Amino acid sequence: MSATSVHQDEAFSEMTGVLAPHRGKGLSLALKLLAIRFARAAGCQRLVAFHHPENHTAIAMNRRLGFVDQAR
Repeated sequence: MSATSVHQDEAFSEMTGVLAPHRGKGLSLALKLLAIRFARAAGCQRLVAFHHPENHTAIAMNRRLGFVDQAR
């Protein structure tokens, strides 16, 4: 499942999750790419992703996709 919301010209990738038995098959990546496509189609100039700070797999995937870490 993936949840992405649009707020004016900015989108938020709120959550991407895959059930444990289905992990490691590229589903998170596919969902994140759909979130990016959705944000672009909505005319958003920026997509922000949220993740748990200890979710190293999600952090690595987001960085590979071009997301940049920002202090909160």
